[in-house]
Amino acid sequence: MLKKNLYLIVFLYTALIIVVSLVPIPNLPLPKFNLLQPDKLFHFIAYFVMFLGWKESRIFKKDRFYLKCLLIVFLVGLFTEILQGTRFIKRYFELADLLANSLGILFSYLIFVLYPLKKNHT
Repeated sequence: MLKKNLYLIVFLYTALIIVVSLVPIPNLPLPKFNLLQPDKLFHFIAYFVMFLGWKESRIFKKDRFYLKCLLIVFLVGLFTEILQGTRFIKRYFELADLLANSLGILFSYLIFVLYPLKKNHT
């Protein structure tokens, strides 16, 4: 049952991350570039799990290297960061957030896509 509805869970999870990322935060101080903040770990984990969900949902059945999933998850992170930089969101575009998102995606891709492919070829 879970496998059958995994694509729905993945869409809801992605939508939740987008909504949480775009909720306005009043009086938010101007961020400094720092990857060692607790919220960067949240970004890393959220996008690590998001890529894994997109991969496991098999929405793109013929994508052996899951490049479409990789692109979609990266674009979700990029566009939410860009939207955070707009005036009506009252947040800031933060390069460190984008980097943490990208690292989460990259680690998930390495662990769940590239490592099994390498393991199967040896």
